[in-house]
Amino acid sequence: MPFYDNFSAIQPTGLGSQMARRIAINQMNLILKHHSKVRDVLELGPGRGPFAGQCQQRQLTYTCADISARLLSDLKQLPRRVQALVPPLPFASNQFDVSFAANFLEHMLDFRQAYDLVDEMNRVVRPGGLVCHCVPNVMEWGLQFWNGDYTHSFPTTPRRAAQLYLDLGLRDIAIYPFSGPWMGPLAHFGNLIGKMMPVWFTGHGAMPTSKFTKALYSAKTTFLASFMIIGRK
Repeated sequence: MPFYDNFSAIQPTGLGSQMARRIAINQMNLILKHHSKVRDVLELGPGRGPFAGQCQQRQLTYTCADISARLLSDLKQLPRRVQALVPPLPFASNQFDVSFAANFLEHMLDFRQAYDLVDEMNRVVRPGGLVCHCVPNVMEWGLQFWNGDYTHSFPTTPRRAAQLYLDLGLRDIAIYPFSGPWMGPLAHFGNLIGKMMPVWFTGHGAMPTSKFTKALYSAKTTFLASFMIIGRK
């Protein structure tokens, strides 16, 4: 898809890469908090690979799937890459200890497709395994949820995500708010920073081809509150 090819072509700043790494460390720490014997991990939508890097550092067996051939080609260091439009997932049942996706669920067309996605992520993990998502909190993003990305179609909130997990039989559900690299009480402080960052003078980020506009708008949406939800099969 051209949109995701465009994402791949835009190189992050050094600060942006450091922040992505810190976020991935937080994500991995939370997963290991809930499952200390992780061996096999599936990630949907690996982006530039910060979470994959954390899996490699811990010598976990890592597999990723994405629709973009260009994005996957940029991750040549990852041996297990699958190009696929999901759902469904092109993997056998009970194959992984963890299925993980960051900034993915909100791109589902509606609640039916969101249900199918989480159902498939649940299918491919072993009993006792984890299904995990990191998504924007629409209650905090407001209209920026739709303005930030035209492919955002399924509004994600902690309550809606928990309902979805419960309907699919996932248990021990835990929700962790975060803002950029900050979690816990600092996440609420970071969210306030994101809300206060002015973007009105750039037309609310109307020109994504402008480096300044894109950097400013990306900073704002990075700090607006998101959350990680974890459920056990």
